[in-house]
Amino acid sequence: MENSSMYIISVYSENQVGLLSSISNIFTRRGINIESLTVFPSEFPGIHHFTFRAITTERAAQQVVGFIEKKVEVVRAFCFPDNLTSAAEHGLIEEYLNKNRNQ
Repeated sequence: MENSSMYIISVYSENQVGLLSSISNIFTRRGINIESLTVFPSEFPGIHHFTFRAITTERAAQQVVGFIEKKVEVVRAFCFPDNLTSAAEHGLIEEYLNKNRNQ
């Protein structure tokens, strides 16, 4: 059985009514408590950045990210162990947004 540890789940999304409730329900259905939550406009116009911190297993964190990404309003979601940060996260989201704006 995997050990639980703190994970950061980072979500970039359009700002839609009810989205936070939908995302928090994903955590609730899996019995994962959200330890902290931060939401703010991102550096990308029209996109907000949600940062969730939760104590869970890596497998459960990745499953949560998969379910979150299925939401229509979600642009991209990432999961990191609390002791790691990803400088590549910004580049990934920028690349995704640029590719989808050109379509």
